[in-house]
Amino acid sequence: MRYILLGIVQGLTEFLPVSSSAHLVIFHKLLGVPLNLAFDVVVHLATLLAVVIYFWQDILEILRWFIVGMYKLATRNLKFSELYQRIALFRMSILLITGTFFTALIGFTFKDYFEGLFSSTFAVGCFLILTAGLILLAEWIGQGTKNIEKVTFWDAAFIGILQGAAIAPGLSRSGTTISASLMRGLNRKLAARFSFLLSIPAILGAGLLESKHIMQASSTNDGLWALLLGGIAAFVSGYLAIKIFMAVIQRTSIRGFAYYCLALGTLVIVASLHLFKFGL
Repeated sequence: MRYILLGIVQGLTEFLPVSSSAHLVIFHKLLGVPLNLAFDVVVHLATLLAVVIYFWQDILEILRWFIVGMYKLATRNLKFSELYQRIALFRMSILLITGTFFTALIGFTFKDYFEGLFSSTFAVGCFLILTAGLILLAEWIGQGTKNIEKVTFWDAAFIGILQGAAIAPGLSRSGTTISASLMRGLNRKLAARFSFLLSIPAILGAGLLESKHIMQASSTNDGLWALLLGGIAAFVSGYLAIKIFMAVIQRTSIRGFAYYCLALGTLVIVASLHLFKFGL
């Protein structure tokens, strides 16, 4: 039951801008379940499956036009600049590759440092407050109307850099990428769509790097059931979270998520200082 609950928490918070890493750290402590890298990898891959299924048509079209574009470049039918300007889905594929490159660059550079912060509830609280600040800033200045034809390499790089920084516990991946997109002037629907599509290579890459832990944990029946139940729960709740958020961001402000992160972050910081004071 505890692993099902953790899976639900991961699925809901991966795609809502409230930080799945922070909630997993908090709920692991509340439920008395030790941090399990294999479990975390499985529930992240389950949420990856959710976003792939939700956006499967977009993904196929982007892949198709990327392949068509590469073919036209190879046969010299069109120059890169012509493809990039004329074909929106080819442009989208290049922008996603650009964002992914900068995500990987930041992720690999600071991976060890940020992973060391997962044991610090104080750091989790601080990054939750930072998430709140980014969302509020984006809602304040980000009233853009850019469609995909107007998004630049620099936009994609900026969004990718912030996604890479979101490996920090408490710094929401969706919160940072959507905030970055809004700050760069993307319209709200495109900001959410680009954020979710950009998450696919990031989650897949992280999952493949840590896949050996899944094999180790699944070697026992108890471990296998925990992974299976947690993964199913994360997939279902993740798919629902995507549907909810795509509807919310197109209709209204997402400031409510910022206030939630601000309140939770403050509570986590107070609790961590209280425990430190009494040596617990």
